[in-house]
Amino acid sequence: MEKRREHIGRIASLAPRAWLARLLLVLALPSCVARPAAPAKPAKPAKPDRSDVAEIEALLRAQTDAWNRGDLHAFVAGYAESELRMTFVGSKGTVVRGRAALEERYLKSYPQGQRGRLTFDDLDIRRVGPDAYLVLGRWALARPPDDPHGMFTLVFERGPEGLQIVHDHSSGAE
Repeated sequence: MEKRREHIGRIASLAPRAWLARLLLVLALPSCVARPAAPAKPAKPAKPDRSDVAEIEALLRAQTDAWNRGDLHAFVAGYAESELRMTFVGSKGTVVRGRAALEERYLKSYPQGQRGRLTFDDLDIRRVGPDAYLVLGRWALARPPDDPHGMFTLVFERGPEGLQIVHDHSSGAE
């Protein structure tokens, strides 16, 4: 019994210290917990650089000229060459990687004599980074009797050869 009282006495003498340690821990905890950051204000989109816009528009004009003269090799020249860097997604959801594969796809999908006359309209060019642009637009092929048309989204990035298309998502309209 004596040992029990001695043990209880030791526990009782520790109680204030344990209580103090717990209190300090509770008071210190909030400073250790990460607080959510205040919501960031949306960044103002950077204005497109005029020379970049001119380069993009020139590339798209060169593409339509190449298509309309039947030169698919020149048409795809504005795309980044690398399979790791360039992707194309067509209206059926097929993903094509790299310039060579894209040229092959166009040769199969649009054989000579069935290409029609290509136009791009309603371009919306937005800067999305220091060396990147998003381009929205409409494409149309004057190719009776069906005259296909639709929308496209292009991502341009500056690479060693200037601004190039690194992503193309084109879809047909009904």
